Amino acid sequence: MKNAQVRGYIDKEKIKAREAFKELLKEHQNGKADTSNFCAAPFAHMYVHSNEGQRVCCMSTEYNVVEDDTELDLKKRWSNDYYKEFRKKFLRNEQPDVCVKCYNLESAGGRSDRINFNTMYSTKIEPNIETGNQWNAPIDIDVRPGNLCNLKCRMCGPISSSQIEKEVQDNQELLRPILGHGKIIRSDVLANEHNIEFLLEAADKGNRIKFLGGEPTIMPEVDKFLDILIDKKYLNVPLHFTTNCTNNNRRFVDKLAKFNNVSFNYSIDGTESVVEYIRTPVKFKTIDKTIRLYHEIAQKHPHAVSEISFTWQAYNLFNLLDTIKWAQSIGITMRPEILRTPEWSSIRNIPVDIRTPYIYSLIKEIEPWENRYSYRVIPALYQMLNDKEQYNPIHLARATKRFDKVRNQHIKDYIPEIYEIIKKDYDDLQI
Repeated sequence: MKNAQVRGYIDKEKIKAREAFKELLKEHQNGKADTSNFCAAPFAHMYVHSNEGQRVCCMSTEYNVVEDDTELDLKKRWSNDYYKEFRKKFLRNEQPDVCVKCYNLESAGGRSDRINFNTMYSTKIEPNIETGNQWNAPIDIDVRPGNLCNLKCRMCGPISSSQIEKEVQDNQELLRPILGHGKIIRSDVLANEHNIEFLLEAADKGNRIKFLGGEPTIMPEVDKFLDILIDKKYLNVPLHFTTNCTNNNRRFVDKLAKFNNVSFNYSIDGTESVVEYIRTPVKFKTIDKTIRLYHEIAQKHPHAVSEISFTWQAYNLFNLLDTIKWAQSIGITMRPEILRTPEWSSIRNIPVDIRTPYIYSLIKEIEPWENRYSYRVIPALYQMLNDKEQYNPIHLARATKRFDKVRNQHIKDYIPEIYEIIKKDYDDLQI
């Protein structure tokens, strides 16, 4: 086949795929076809992490390492076999195994990222197996330049925190059983200006560019992205930061002021001593000051999001209500995300006969609110209430004591109610 014929054949196949999906949507609207498993993510979205290989999104469970130089070229990655296989599966209305988190969340009554992607993009894009969409580039971007971070959150790991990476290297004997050797694979995928240009190629067609980390507000690569967007005058592109609310320096805030749509997802897992224990060495006063500053920025934009993402785990099980009430006093909504990994930090380490009556009491208090402060919380409460699986609390005790020894802390000084649950195992452990 000559080159022109090949190109003509490929173009025909692209058109056929696009038309087939349009027909599928039409049949679905008429009740004739099932698109219940479809996800718009691989057609619209690109997840890029300098310390990871390819993943279809942040919720998918695959953890591929970067194997060759072609995967470092994001334009080539966008149209490689990996992405095309996901697109084919969703067009066949299949459920990829690595997408289990979204489907499980939906089964429990929650709103998944899959639903969010479909709400934003399923009618906006023209799905194409080869090119993703009509612009041949992602329009929804999740950028994670690396693991640079100023905190050592207990449920986190070296891939997302440079502080934990260093802590593991300095305390191999104590922390390696929990976190492994702590070495991560780094790539220069976001140091390449060609890749940044590709990611921003169709950015003005989508609903957001998400910056995460590590802690994106202190990353030089994020600064570079913002500078390029400012130079290109892409000031209407919606920006979304996931932040630990520790950086409120004037230079960064002034840069954000140039954009017309800035949203925030605040990673905050409690109040006062609870969050200070989980997210060492943060101070709650700093969080309280910074979140108010960012919330004020978000409120200037009519479509911006300002929301707390609360990683609900064993340590903060009993602090959920206090955190909701604190958020409510500022005017910010909260979304509990039930932690599954690492397993030692899961709520499942708290005996069912302790957590069940507490969750019932939360439901009894929160459910009657029927307002924006409860609608994201109630599904998580019922999901955890219906979860009867129970781990051995010794796993929580063992990890807790190891971290405490390294950080010169004791859980009883921060979260005494959890210490009482694991006290015997904690005290008996010889570490």
